[in-house]
Order: sequence, then structure tokens, then C-alpha cells
Amino acid sequence: MQKNILILGLGAFGFAIAKHLGENNPKTTIFASEINAEIFKNISETRKHPYFFEGVTLPTNIELISDANAELGNIDIIISIIPCQFVGGAFSGMKEYLKDGVTILNLSKGIDNQSLQTVSEKLSEVLDGINYNYAYLAGGMIAAELVEGKKLGADIVTQNNETGEILEKIFESESLQINLKIGSPKNTELYAALKNIIALILGYYEGTGAGASTLGYYFSTLLGEIKQIIKLLDGDSNLEFTDYALSGDLIATCFGASRNRLLGNMLGKGTSISEALSELKTQNKIAEGYETLKGVYTITKGKEGFEEINSFGSKYL
Repeated sequence: MQKNILILGLGAFGFAIAKHLGENNPKTTIFASEINAEIFKNISETRKHPYFFEGVTLPTNIELISDANAELGNIDIIISIIPCQFVGGAFSGMKEYLKDGVTILNLSKGIDNQSLQTVSEKLSEVLDGINYNYAYLAGGMIAAELVEGKKLGADIVTQNNETGEILEKIFESESLQINLKIGSPKNTELYAALKNIIALILGYYEGTGAGASTLGYYFSTLLGEIKQIIKLLDGDSNLEFTDYALSGDLIATCFGASRNRLLGNMLGKGTSISEALSELKTQNKIAEGYETLKGVYTITKGKEGFEEINSFGSKYL
């Protein structure tokens, strides 16, 4: 049975996901929406993103809609690529329109910097009383490489086997390998969010001129600190390095063309945090690792075992 799909968010990654899904499901009309009026207008008129992927157009089966709420009653699968800090507010506004039993697939990587909740925990609170299935997708997926059809891998984690199999079928292609995991998504969400902090701080040291061996030292040290943070957040700190969401995402984010690495690199070269964030904003990029760090620093500040995170946090927060 064909599923009605809605993509929320057409930034770089959202646009890349829309292109991939449109090409991978050519007989399915896939709806997509973007809250930024300028970006939405531009994509609607040209089928191209105004800031990323020059010359790349969305498939014709991607239908742009300005009012997502008007379609929600018919939507079976919502693919949310909304920055973590805005997820609660967005779904609070959509709550009354959601279809019974809707699947919500989250692709954003972060935790709420006030409550320290993962997206699954935040939605459980915001959508209390609503019947929905939650899933999380994460892996080493740089948007530009997804658009180019490079070989990539990602994990889909959900507690509902049927939901997972449907999502796996929608996403998996010759270029994108999907690993389906049945269970709680919390640990995968935590790793995906916290590894952005590693990329941010490694980018900083790279910007100062650190070599490969020094970066390896900081990588190992930060990974140890992240494991301790996961324990503080009631997660399981046993690492599964074969998961795309861990090893694949760590490598892509820490050593690829990621926003978090870019922000750290600018800081390491002497750019102030306000100037660096402004520069990212002009490029329509959000470094979620910096937002995640704000929340994490509130529980690591002054505690032993978090020297690198606390040192960076005390300097830039």
C-alpha cells in the first residue's frame, strides 16, 4: 500500500533527502514544506536550492506545499529535518492535525539544550495522548555526497518492526545502505547528537594547526568524555562501532565537510564565536553541536573527567 509522505525542512540535508526519496520512489508523490519563505519560494519556482547544490533539481514527484497542516490528516509518514531546538514547538502546533498512527521519522541530530531531552523524549512529552510511531535515522551522510549518489550507510532505529521495514524500503537504494535496528532509539540519538561536539572541538584543534596524531589524541579523549555524558543522561555507553550511526557518522562529521567541523575550524583560526556563527548564518548553516554543547556544559561544568569539553565550553559559551 502506497504511503503518503511529508518532508519537513528543506535546508541542505532536507533538500538532499527529498531528491533521494523522489528518485528512489518515482511512482510516489512526496510532499515537502519549508518554513523559510524565501527558500520555499525559490525552490517552488526553480526546483533548485538557492544556496546549495548548483544545477541540481528536485524530481517532479516532489510536491512543494506552503501549508503542511492542511495535508497532515492524510500523511502516513512525516520525515522531520527540523533543527532539534525547534522540534517541540513545531509538533506542538501540528498535534491536532496528525493522522492516527502516523509515523514520525526524525533526522535531526541534537538534544534540547534546556531539558537535555532527545527528540524522541521531547515528542513523547509534546504528543502525549497521540497515537504515533517514532523512528530515527542517522549515519555518515554528508548532504552533498547524498545528492551526488555516493555510497553511504545509515541506521534506522525504531521499536516497531513494521514501521522499520516500511522506512527501510522507502530509503534503501543502490547508493544508500540501510541497517534496520529494532529497539529504543535513545542511544543512537545521543551518539548522533554528542558526536557533533567531538567534531566541533576537533575542528578547533585542526584550526590551530594540530596534526593527525594530536587530533587522534583529542578524538580518543573526547570519545571517552562523551561516553560519560551518555551515562549521566541515563543512556547505554557501550559503543557499537559497526553501526553507521556511530563510526560512519563520526568519520563523516569529524573529518568531512560538516558544519560543526567548519565552526570549530574558524574558532581555532582565531575567529570570534559571534563572527563564526554569523558567517555560518550567511551560508544558511546551523552547527547543532554548538547548541548541544550549551546543554551538555550545564552538567559537566566543574566535574572531573570532562576536561576538554569544559575547557572549550568555558571559552566559547
